[in-house]
Amino acid sequence: MSSDHTAPRSHSDWVGIWFGLCVALLAAYQQFKLPPVLPEMLDLYGYGAGMAGGFMSIFAVIGLVLSFQFGRWMSRQATAAWLIGACGLVGLGAIPILTFPENGWAILVGRAFEGTAMAILAIAGPTLMTRNAAPKHIPFAAALAATWVPLGGLIATSIARLAEHLMPGDQIWSSVWWAGLVFAVLMAGWTLILARQNDGRRIALPSTKGGAPDLSKTDRQALMMLSACFGLWALQNLSVLSWLPEYLVADRGLSTAVSKELYGVTVIAIAGSNLLAAAILKAGFPIARLLTVVLVGQGTVLVIGPYAGTDISGVAILLAYGFFAGITPTCIFGLPGRLLGPDRTGPAAFGLMMTGRNLGLLTGPILVGWVAGSSLGWSAGWWTAAAATGCAVIAALAIQRQVRRADAVAQDLI
Repeated sequence: MSSDHTAPRSHSDWVGIWFGLCVALLAAYQQFKLPPVLPEMLDLYGYGAGMAGGFMSIFAVIGLVLSFQFGRWMSRQATAAWLIGACGLVGLGAIPILTFPENGWAILVGRAFEGTAMAILAIAGPTLMTRNAAPKHIPFAAALAATWVPLGGLIATSIARLAEHLMPGDQIWSSVWWAGLVFAVLMAGWTLILARQNDGRRIALPSTKGGAPDLSKTDRQALMMLSACFGLWALQNLSVLSWLPEYLVADRGLSTAVSKELYGVTVIAIAGSNLLAAAILKAGFPIARLLTVVLVGQGTVLVIGPYAGTDISGVAILLAYGFFAGITPTCIFGLPGRLLGPDRTGPAAFGLMMTGRNLGLLTGPILVGWVAGSSLGWSAGWWTAAAATGCAVIAALAIQRQVRRADAVAQDLI
């Protein structure tokens, strides 16, 4: 099915929007199905710390290397083929993992296949959500696009918790993989159904032959600044989400159970403000200015956070962080439409953005963890994350100027 069917929309295609969300959730599930069951796998198979870390970092490496190129290829080839191919990669990845779970290298090979699938799905999902939305629904579509990571992680955690009650102890981890295979089969089937309806329009990504021409030099410069902002914010955000439970236990002396509860509160706050951001943007608050404000808010929280106690002040800090951090990706996913125009965004744009995110994912947890584990301590680790956020603020200010320039160009064309 060709992916050339892109035209300006006067009405939102809600089936296409929800389909795009499910594509993105499948992407997040592939990455975040491991953390809930990793302790069990470590107990059963005794992987080294370096190898276990590689099970997650391989996703960042593959995404960093392939996302931009995948985005360019996906704008020229059939959408259904890419999505079904990604589902097939999920199946290929499960084979060595389920067959040789005691072999760390087999797990790493399987995770590499899954990481490649995620790179494809993580580009297609947000693109489909925003491309199927009418202009008045773009903020809501961007908000949905921002929820894919926290919701995907919550789904994986929920399945792992359910498996604890239904499966023997040594089969809990494999249940998470079998569930992922079921999701991939369902997604492939849904893709085939939609590809046969309305000439596949609702799952069509824009192509250089149709609705999304090749990016100009100015477009690429604007998207590179947005990608840099995304990467710097991801460095900070993914560091916080990676190390928060350990920080609460090791530095603040809380129990593991309490740390999990506070982590859950933070993730729920992030997911809630993902959607709240849509209402703020729909009310007319400038998107680039909102991005700048919430980045400043996160930087402030990270600077003062180490001084908070383990009482209500600490909970307030976590809620404030979740509020600001949840609004940020909604702005980021909505900005390509403002910079390029709602009918000119496509997989090439989102592929470039995801390259920035993957760079932050690769470097952030390692950098902040290294600083926190040094003689400087956890406070310095969080201040390192705050410094990255400060750099993201500078990028956001530059994006504000680019949005004003894009608005001026659009006004001249009227």
